[in-house]
Amino acid sequence: MEELDSAVAVVGVALRVPGAADPDTFWENLLTEQVSLPGELPDGTLGVGHFDRVADFDAELFGLTPTQAEVTDPQHRVATELVWQALEDAGIDTERDPGRVGVFLGCGDNAYRYQYVETDDRLRRAAGRQQISLGNDKDFLATGIAYRLGLTGPSLTVQTACSTSLVAVHLAVRSLLTYECDIAVAGGVTVQLPLDANYTYSEGDIVSPDGRCRPFTQGSRGTVPAGGAGVVVLRRAAEAGGAVRALVVGSAVNNDGADRMSLAAPSPRGQAAVIREALEVAGLEAGDIGFVETHGTGTELGDRVELSALAETYGEAGDSCALGSVKANIGHTDTAAGVIGLIKAVLAVQHGDIPPTPAQPGDGPDVELGAERFHLPRKTVSWPGGGVRRAAVSSFGLGGTNAHVVLAQPPAPAALDSAALESSEQHRPGLAVLSAADPEALARTARSLAERLDKAQPPITELLGTLWHGRRQLPYRWAVPVEGLDDSVARRELATALRGAEQSRAAVTNPRIAVLLPGQGVPMPGAGRELARADSDFAADLAALQGEVRRVGGPDLQGSADWSADDPRLLDTSVVQPLLFTLELALLRSLDRQGIRPSVLLGHSVGELVAATWAEVFTVADGAAAVIERGRLMSLAAAGAMTALRAGEAAALELADGLALDVCAVNAHDTVVLGGDEPEVAELERRCAGRGIRVVRLATAHAFHSRTMAEAADAFADFLGTLPLKAPRVTVLSNLTGQPLTAEQATSAAYWGRQLGSTVRFGDAVDALLELDPQVVLEAGPGRAFTGQLRRAARAAGRTPVVAELLGDGRRAESVVHLAALGAAWTLGCGITPPVAAPSGAVRLPGYSFADTRYWAGPAVAGEPVPQVVREPEPETADGGTVAILAELWQESFGGPAIRPEDNFFELGGTSLQAAQLLNVVSDRLLVDLRLQEIYEHSSFADFAARVEDLIADRDDSELMRLLAELEAADGTQEQNS
Repeated sequence: MEELDSAVAVVGVALRVPGAADPDTFWENLLTEQVSLPGELPDGTLGVGHFDRVADFDAELFGLTPTQAEVTDPQHRVATELVWQALEDAGIDTERDPGRVGVFLGCGDNAYRYQYVETDDRLRRAAGRQQISLGNDKDFLATGIAYRLGLTGPSLTVQTACSTSLVAVHLAVRSLLTYECDIAVAGGVTVQLPLDANYTYSEGDIVSPDGRCRPFTQGSRGTVPAGGAGVVVLRRAAEAGGAVRALVVGSAVNNDGADRMSLAAPSPRGQAAVIREALEVAGLEAGDIGFVETHGTGTELGDRVELSALAETYGEAGDSCALGSVKANIGHTDTAAGVIGLIKAVLAVQHGDIPPTPAQPGDGPDVELGAERFHLPRKTVSWPGGGVRRAAVSSFGLGGTNAHVVLAQPPAPAALDSAALESSEQHRPGLAVLSAADPEALARTARSLAERLDKAQPPITELLGTLWHGRRQLPYRWAVPVEGLDDSVARRELATALRGAEQSRAAVTNPRIAVLLPGQGVPMPGAGRELARADSDFAADLAALQGEVRRVGGPDLQGSADWSADDPRLLDTSVVQPLLFTLELALLRSLDRQGIRPSVLLGHSVGELVAATWAEVFTVADGAAAVIERGRLMSLAAAGAMTALRAGEAAALELADGLALDVCAVNAHDTVVLGGDEPEVAELERRCAGRGIRVVRLATAHAFHSRTMAEAADAFADFLGTLPLKAPRVTVLSNLTGQPLTAEQATSAAYWGRQLGSTVRFGDAVDALLELDPQVVLEAGPGRAFTGQLRRAARAAGRTPVVAELLGDGRRAESVVHLAALGAAWTLGCGITPPVAAPSGAVRLPGYSFADTRYWAGPAVAGEPVPQVVREPEPETADGGTVAILAELWQESFGGPAIRPEDNFFELGGTSLQAAQLLNVVSDRLLVDLRLQEIYEHSSFADFAARVEDLIADRDDSELMRLLAELEAADGTQEQNS
């Protein structure tokens, strides 16, 4: 087997050809001998091969305005989408992959510009010559894609006629092996215009007289022109991982020079030379090759010359060697022909089958192939020899540039050991993610993936890894934890979830994150146990914090997650408060490790001390000591009880009239906690029952934040006087005021004493939190009581944060709840660390579902069925003059929806070139002198229109009229003289 350090792996492919828009369909068509050429048409003309999705394009995904998309050659647009699809097939997100990505592409002639764009006065005026060139000239094919996708390796447009795309592959291989780039995309595209193009045969043409391409068949007299496009993604084999379809082990390029009858004629010596060089580079003998995908155009001279070169190089004795030519199936795709032949050979090496050259009505016998080992399979055959599968691909360009590539089967991936196999069958919960540029694309992509899961059986861990690591993360996102205990259950769960996938909000950059930290009274039995088992880092943090509590004199919390619900320690304030401290601080550390860093913290009672510790008011050791002392002092207070009422504070006080009870907490405008002696609390509960008011007795042994805590509050303030306190580094909301904790409060021991004994104004703090408008709110503690309250308050305030719990209430596994919270944060733009491992090899999944928006310039040539861009109605304006004209010109410049006053030129996607063209058009139309600076200083439409109106008002029309009169006089004199 070839050394991997000198080979290049084909890790991704994408194509569009007549009859197929993806590699799987293409391969199926080859195996079933499908011919996707129309042949003779009813009107007597001969059909050209066309592929789908030429006029459609997803402009929004790639950052083009409708006018920019309309002015861009469809070949550039098709190539852009194919590069995206090929990278997805390879499982590469170039935004997160550290490697440099090179682009090596070629395309057909730019007929679109001259047949369509240049004949469209509106589009020429809106775009201007420079933008038209950028969207159509071959020079900008590769660099335009590099810009749209953010690729920073070498970007070269390659043009060698029919051999273009295979030459591009050769250059990409060279670039990888010399470390100019780490990933390369290579290929080509040709679109046949007009969209319903056909042809007529004239004697002597190289095109077929019957619309059929018959390589290596007696009587074959020509090829069939066709549109097609293909892209491969390449990596150095040693770095490619497990998603390798085939290896490129050798390649070469040369030119026939003057050794031929004419510039357009082929040379057997040049072709033989390039084959020998590629074999030498590969370190292989001709007999090692079991299949050659030939150039095989079906022309009499071309086939004869190629067979001569093949016989000279591959005709020596050895195992049988099959020949093939994809042109029989799809026609001659010109600049894309080489890469499409390469993709066919790659799939053959991958699958171990050699597709047939299809037999067609009208075929003559096969020609003499020139060597006994050659055969032209007419049915699918298995690979000859039984050893390592090796193939070769030829592509010869009109003009004499020849290319040859040698492929080999990659080494078999290392077998999973028994532990890995067990892990893949009994896996931990994972997070499935999807994203798109708009909600509709997200829904389409989800449906497509669900359909694939109904048919395919990929390992769930590999699937989730591919979705996370191998797809670009776009603004509209969806995430769901997958918790099935085996692959089949997990796949069914995921398919069901995908069918209901929806996401209506876009992620934001650097979202504001808030964290809620509950206090005593939340359900503690088993809290954190399952998450610690699933997440070793969380378990280590928890153990370290419990050790810190022991070190500063606190209780032994080791094994606390296994304490039973009736364990008396779970009612002991001196134990529960340190337990909450360690659990919540461990959850905050887990969030930080995930890359989720809150900008605001709201803790309830002891939760405020956890928040203050995270905000560095206390060191961790001092925070632990403070919580231990706080819990000890509170536990010494008289016994008492607390009950929560679904009532407002005034109503609660009225119900408690005459009872020795205090308002311990106002958790919401309709939820109040009262506390005191147990008989007094019981009486309050009886009064509430009589009025139909719901109450919930809290699991506490004391009445916290009541008059019974006065001595504890004073003693705690004295204790904190011995500790150094600092101003908070992030916003902490105060239980006392409901407002952000000030530096003065945070560093005051007296404040923390009052915080222990006074009413917790949690509801006011929730209102203050919502005023800060966080996009994400997470509850870092057991239960879900406070997220429920926050959701209600958010609805009342008209706010829409994503709210989630990190542990939940025990109805679902903590690790699943935790993953769901991370996924919810990710959907709003939080950059979390990968929640699933990278796959050993990318799973081949349905790719991004592009928008089917049609863009085409016009007017069309006669008979052309031109798709039309759907245009919004012109904007209605109260001003029928200047503002209406400007709105028309802005609309023309961008296309798409009607222009609104608040629209910003640059937020709409405008560029400096577009600005210059727009200003020229406006200046000519309204006779004002506009500089480029005007659009930068007045970039909203309303501001720009006001600026233009000011310039018109300041204009000296008398001078303008004088100049116009002089021009008219000069024109009159010129006419008389002529």
